[in-house]
Amino acid sequence: MENNSNPRSHLTLSGVSRPNGRISMIGAELDNPHRMWTDDPILQKYYFCNTYRVLDKLCQYMIREVIEKGSQDPIEIVFRVLLFNSFTKIETWELLNQKLGPLTWATYDREKYKHVLAKAKFNGMALYTGAFIKPAPHFGYTDNYMNHLCLLEVFMENHLALRLLNAPTLADVYEYIISFPSMGDFTTYQLMLNLSYTKVLNFNANDFVISGPGSSSGLSKMFGKSLARAKNPESDIEVDAIRWLVETQDQHFERLGINFSRLEPKKLPMDVADVEHTLCEVDKYCRIAHPHLKGRRTMIRRNFSPSEDYVPMPSVVPKAWSDSARSVSRIRTNQKLVVEPRYEINRLGGHRKGPYGLEFLVFWSGYPNSDATWEPELSLASDAPVIVKEYKAAKKL
Repeated sequence: MENNSNPRSHLTLSGVSRPNGRISMIGAELDNPHRMWTDDPILQKYYFCNTYRVLDKLCQYMIREVIEKGSQDPIEIVFRVLLFNSFTKIETWELLNQKLGPLTWATYDREKYKHVLAKAKFNGMALYTGAFIKPAPHFGYTDNYMNHLCLLEVFMENHLALRLLNAPTLADVYEYIISFPSMGDFTTYQLMLNLSYTKVLNFNANDFVISGPGSSSGLSKMFGKSLARAKNPESDIEVDAIRWLVETQDQHFERLGINFSRLEPKKLPMDVADVEHTLCEVDKYCRIAHPHLKGRRTMIRRNFSPSEDYVPMPSVVPKAWSDSARSVSRIRTNQKLVVEPRYEINRLGGHRKGPYGLEFLVFWSGYPNSDATWEPELSLASDAPVIVKEYKAAKKL
């Protein structure tokens, strides 16, 4: 990669100093919530996330109100995280908790959730976060919230909590979660990070990372064409770059004369998730500070408007992080990810005679009707014997 004597060295300064500027704002915010927290005009005007992902407002709420309140049974913890993650909106969680709480898998009733969410949507309430698009699977409903509830049920019925507790590595967890309908790279990784705040997903913070679109753009702006030149099929250069930034972060802060404020109370350095998270913010920052560096996006959508009466709460870190098991790294030897879509039968929609006997038109859970396929009876005998038996009985076959 290009060294810091090249024309992009000014951007390295932006990349490294922006997280320090944002973390310094947090300390100033806590010390005096009613004054300007930074002299940086870009940070003053535009909305940026915290350097440490765990300090973001949604994560802090999730730790306090979703994860560490309520039953600590792994199944119930995973259910609550999945439910919160389905909408990623505090107001939606609080509405459901107010109407149906305490929210548990043991008492879960889809129709009751449907009633609350349908009424809220009818009254004009935005159920989902506006920060990013949450793609919905296709379970036959016109409303995304119903399809997301169905996806939650599929996760729970496939014993996600047990799979997490017994997973050998985070790479295996990623491959399992992304196999479910509508789960992509970004949504899978974000769900994993949310679950990492619980005792159910107990791994070292630097075991696994995926570079999302914003992070990739930030890396491209920092390292220029050298990043593209370094790409090859045998390794993920973007993941390697993130790991390098984690390992060398103190060197960059020292050479740039930056007194970086680490994560209290244990003075934790940035881990791979924090660097990936911050690279997205670096990309945003560079749209204004260095507009000549082109990317997919050229503007920042959200302006920052400080509230006069806002008093921040002291930050917390997850209790699960104190587990000694997290100090041991468990990185899979074969880091090449294998993604195999998960197919579950929703219903049989027809039958015909094939060259080797009966064939059934199979509609798959989480996929549109256009993806229905004809499958021979023999291939369904082991996976869905009950569905086949019921269909044949109904059709008197």
